[in-house]
Amino acid sequence: MEEPKKMTSTIVKTTTGLTITTPKRKSWALIFFLSLITFQFTNGIIQSLFFASNLPTTERIIIFILSVVVVYFTLKALLWQLKGVKEISISNDNLTLSKLSPLWTKTKTYKLSEVKNIDIKDETVSEGPTAMLQLLRIIDQIKITFSYGYETITATSGIDQTEALELKNLLKNKIESN
Repeated sequence: MEEPKKMTSTIVKTTTGLTITTPKRKSWALIFFLSLITFQFTNGIIQSLFFASNLPTTERIIIFILSVVVVYFTLKALLWQLKGVKEISISNDNLTLSKLSPLWTKTKTYKLSEVKNIDIKDETVSEGPTAMLQLLRIIDQIKITFSYGYETITATSGIDQTEALELKNLLKNKIESN
C-alpha cells in the first residue's frame, strides 16, 4: 500500500504567531548548469592567478575580477537551489516574508492590517518556452499571493494545489484572528 504524500512545508504555531517554512523546489537542470558555470569561472580564476604569465597584468586583473563576480552570483543561485527556504511569519500585527539561503537572506515585512485577498495563482501553461521552464522546475506553477496596497506579493511557491489550499486557509484564518 502506498503512503500518502506529506506536506513539503513545515508549520510551527506558537502563542504569539505562526511560521510556515517551505523549501525551494529543486531544479536539477539548473543546478547542473550553474555548477558547470561556477566550475568554469573558478578555473578562470586559477588560470589567471597561476598559469597566465604571458598575459599582461591588466588583463589578468580583469579576468580575475570578472571571474570572481560571476562565481559569486552563480554560487548564490546554486546555494538557493540547493538549500533555499521561503519563510512566512505572522506575529505582532506583522507578516514577514523571508528568503533564506546559506549565502544571503532577504526579508520583507508587511503590516497585517493592510494584507488583503490571499489567493492561489495557478500559472500552468501547456506549451511554449514557459512550459519547458515549468517542466524543468525553474519556474513554479502554483503560488500563494496577497494584495498589499496596489501591489500583488507572492508569499510562497513551489508547492502543489492541495498544499496551497491548506496554507491559504491557514494564513487567512490567522490574519482574520489578529
